[in-house]
Amino acid sequence: MKSKHKRKVLLTDVSIYAFLAIFIVITMIPAWWILSLSLENGSGIVSTQVHLLPKHFTLDNYKTVLGNADFLMWAKNSLIFSGGSTIAALFIAVLAAYGFSRFSFPGKKFGMLMFIIFMMLPMTAALLPQYLLMQKLRLTNTYIGMILMYTAGAQTFAIWNLKGFFDTIPRDLDEAATVDGASRWRIFTDIIIPLSKPAIAVTTVIIFLGPWTDFAGIFMFISDPDKYTLAMGLSKWGSDFRSTPWPIFAASSFIVAGPITALYMLLQLGVKNGLTVGAVKG
Repeated sequence: MKSKHKRKVLLTDVSIYAFLAIFIVITMIPAWWILSLSLENGSGIVSTQVHLLPKHFTLDNYKTVLGNADFLMWAKNSLIFSGGSTIAALFIAVLAAYGFSRFSFPGKKFGMLMFIIFMMLPMTAALLPQYLLMQKLRLTNTYIGMILMYTAGAQTFAIWNLKGFFDTIPRDLDEAATVDGASRWRIFTDIIIPLSKPAIAVTTVIIFLGPWTDFAGIFMFISDPDKYTLAMGLSKWGSDFRSTPWPIFAASSFIVAGPITALYMLLQLGVKNGLTVGAVKG
């Protein structure tokens, strides 16, 4: 009986891992194709032959991209928009989430309900009213305007996710610290924040990812080429299918993915814990 049960468990495990392996291979095929193309010496994207490795290996495509002044300018703008909005959004969201988690006040449940509703709405639905507001405030084509827009757009998810994690931290810790004479601010900085590093890590990655990959917002609010981001700039690069140097375009795509990959690897342990533990309470 036990032997039959073990065989059943083994068969189930093998089936699961086989499915995951196939899924990973299918997922990695486009990424591997783009990587191979970025290391190819040429300008084409279509071939009658399939090669697992570049036929004419070269790193010149990456050198060309990294030596391009426009690309470096787009990268700088993307870092300003993404970094500035991530720092601002985290600062506001952590304080707001702590308030929603630990204090009772009129409109608390309604506020959390509105967060859920806002997260259900597509981001493009807010572009027109945002544009009219920013135009009224003369913030279009400005760094501060885009940072404020991205900061505001990240608040719903950030507050909801962090509030859910704060709810999992026992209130007994707050009460014990209060008995010892700790102030609310001391409890927040010395207890809540250190214990919330997993949730803060995953929130950081997701907030940063939004502005870094955003195209619609930049297309709507930025018309100055000197303030284009990577998403907007690369769309201009690849606008003409017949004349685009696709190996160079593929190399630039991998470079764009670099900061996100580096940030994820840096915060990997926190991201893993945050995804499994955070946002479990409403």
